[in-house]
Amino acid sequence: MGRKFGFAIAGTGMIARVHARAVQAIGARLVAVCSRQLSRAEAFAAEFGCAAYADLTAMLALPEVDILLIATPSGAHCEAAVAAARAGKHV
Repeated sequence: MGRKFGFAIAGTGMIARVHARAVQAIGARLVAVCSRQLSRAEAFAAEFGCAAYADLTAMLALPEVDILLIATPSGAHCEAAVAAARAGKHV
């Protein structure tokens, strides 16, 4: 079997939980989650067994992260997508 892709999620709301469950369902790895409020990221990380970040750039610097799932409010999608592209990650 090939290597499992590593996913990271920007955002911790309802849709982030949907994405986290989808990552688990396909047998991939959820590496980290990022929220501007670290306490929210930590609660999400405890629920889904991943690392918590309050800094998107720091999370995207993780070599284990291959793909960023954007689960932020729609007005913040561009910022996260550009940051992921700059970090060489898939969106």
